[in-house]
Amino acid sequence: MSSDITLRVARWDDVKPPEWLSKINFDELEKLAAVGYTTEKIAMFFDVPKIEFMYYFMLEDSKLRYHYDRGILYHDAKSGMAMLEDADQNASQAQRLDKLRKTMKFRNAVEEIMYGGI
Repeated sequence: MSSDITLRVARWDDVKPPEWLSKINFDELEKLAAVGYTTEKIAMFFDVPKIEFMYYFMLEDSKLRYHYDRGILYHDAKSGMAMLEDADQNASQAQRLDKLRKTMKFRNAVEEIMYGGI
């Protein structure tokens, strides 16, 4: 008794995006993510049903996930680069930079465990 199981990964489909996608301003989504808002709060901000937003957010190659992650990365990278410039002359900036590096290492390790490089 053998059964063949086929697993299919749900992917983002540009041909059939959700109807509410036109409500999403991706620049604003990136800024909200950079500030630290959760995906649930971002869905509320754009007046999109939370469950639908989360479904499309979790799809492979999701535009929502891409812009969310990009907003966080852009903000963190800009802050880190500014700290790096000042770290040589400013001891407190050097300490903040060291703390940021440790935070980033931890965040990267958690993401690797949770998502396995997806």
